[in-house]
Formats: sequence, C-alpha cells, structure tokens
Amino acid sequence: MPQIKAVGWSRAGSTEPPLPLMIESPTLQPGEVKVKVAWSAINPADVKVSRGDFVGRFLHARVSPLVLGYDFSGTVEGGPGMADLSMGDEVFGFLPYASATRQGAFAQTITIDRGSIGRKPSNVPHDLAAAAATPGLTALQFLRDLGRLRAGQKVLVIGAGGSVGGLAVGVAKRLGAHVTAVCSTYAVEYVRSLGADAVIDRSQRDPRSVDERFDIVFDAAAAYSYFAFRRRIGSHGAYVTTLPSPQLLLGKVMAPLSGKRCETGTVRSVAADLEQIAAWLANGLRVPIASRFPVTELGAALDQSAKGGLLGRVAVEVGDALA
Repeated sequence: MPQIKAVGWSRAGSTEPPLPLMIESPTLQPGEVKVKVAWSAINPADVKVSRGDFVGRFLHARVSPLVLGYDFSGTVEGGPGMADLSMGDEVFGFLPYASATRQGAFAQTITIDRGSIGRKPSNVPHDLAAAAATPGLTALQFLRDLGRLRAGQKVLVIGAGGSVGGLAVGVAKRLGAHVTAVCSTYAVEYVRSLGADAVIDRSQRDPRSVDERFDIVFDAAAAYSYFAFRRRIGSHGAYVTTLPSPQLLLGKVMAPLSGKRCETGTVRSVAADLEQIAAWLANGLRVPIASRFPVTELGAALDQSAKGGLLGRVAVEVGDALA
C-alpha cells in the first residue's frame, strides 16, 4: 500500500506527544476525491480525542496509528468523484465528526466525498479557509436552519469571543440580522470589530438581565439553557445551542407550550454551504487566527488551543511542513 507522511500517535490512547508517522494512504471510495492538505486548524474535537475523553469516542475511530485533524484546505489530486472538478482545484471543508472517521487532516492527503467540499476562492488563503470550515458552517446551519433566521430579526450570540460565536456574529449580519453579542472583557473590542451592533461584557452585566426580546438566542458556548432566556425570546423565536444536555431535552418539551423552540443539531460539511461561506470570506467575512504552527509542532498547537482564551483559531500548516 502507498504511504504518506502524517503527524499523530502510534496508537490510540497514547499519552506521548504526537510524532511524525508514515501511514497508509487512504483508499478512494466511489464519489470521493483525494485532497492534498495545505492547512488545517485545531478543533476542540482534536483535544477531546487526543486526550481519550469519553466524548472523543464518538468523534473519531480509535485506530492505531491515530491521525486527527478535521478542518482542511488544499488542492484536488484526482479520484472517482472529480466530475465538475479539475486537478489542482483549491477546495476546503471538514471530515465528519463521527466514530466511523478513520483518517485525519494532519496528513499529506485525505479522501472525502465530493458533496462535502467547497471550492475555495483564489483570494482566500488556505489557512483562513481551513479555519472557517467548521465554525462557519456551524454558525450558518444553526442560525439559518435551526433558528430559522430571517432578515430584520434580532439575534443574541452568546460566546461571541469563541470561534463559532465570532463567526456567528458575521454570518448573522450577512443574513440581515441585528446582532447583540455576549463575551468576556478581553474580547469586547475584538467582537465589536466583527460587526456586532451591541456588545455585552458578561463580567460587567449578566446577559440574562437584558431587558430586550430576541428572535433567536444562539448559545454558541453552550453556557446557559433555554430556561435562562425563555423570557427574552419573542413569540415563535428559538433558543439554539451547540451541545445537548438534560435541560435541553426539557426545553424541547416546554418551549412549544409558549410558541417557542429549543434546538440543537450536528454540523454537516455541505458543498453549497461551504461555498456560501467562501463567498463571504472573499468579501470580508473575518476569521481571526490567533496563532499558526507547523504540523511538526502539533503538540504545542493542541496545548495552546486547550488553554482557551484565544481570540481566533489555531491554524496548522500541513503541506509545506510535511514536504
């Protein structure tokens, strides 16, 4: 079997730092294309899986050797799913967050279904595209599909200093919403620069005390519950969060009694949605990057991401670093 370079762990569950590896090149399946990875970005999922957290078992297969990395941006190298693509086309997306996922983007190449990748505009660098993939689609799908956001509505984004929350501010503005953002003191100016109409410093003011009604409360940080904001959600409005919980299940039962909704879901890598994010990126949607690491320093990149408090994502250069 052909082999490729990667960075990861020789066995799942290892407590050793990630190391350079030679692994089998993933086999192309019908409808898939091979992508040469240029850049990736650290996700909370990478940290959970690498540490052996219980939740991590649902996000990636426990294979040995273990190579992680979900978000990617790179170039097409062929495959049965080429159809409307050509060799060398620049694309981006993310691998499924699922226990069936056996490969990772911290490797020279990956294989992925054509319907799960979007074309990358030439004026958007690979690092920005990779950094935008998961949080951009989470923001778009959770606001548009779960929240049913329409132009002219009012949105409260909680956790706007994080990657999903920050992109949610920009996405909601491009969908025509008035955005009030909640973040920590250190992120106030940063969040304001993303385009928020109003910013609440949660260390100075409890967002639950805001005397205002919103059409959608998007809790990107999964910090609260439907019940914390039910009096702040207007008729036919929705509380949308990124993580399930017992309170969420109760909220899904109780919210309809007052004509409201309580929602969560799973982000999916969809070509059309990626290309919508790509068009916005090409026209000024901001995806701040806190730091960049070569994939050969993956351990340090994971450590920095795990500490939190970053204004932007940790991007990982793969292609040149593994050349």
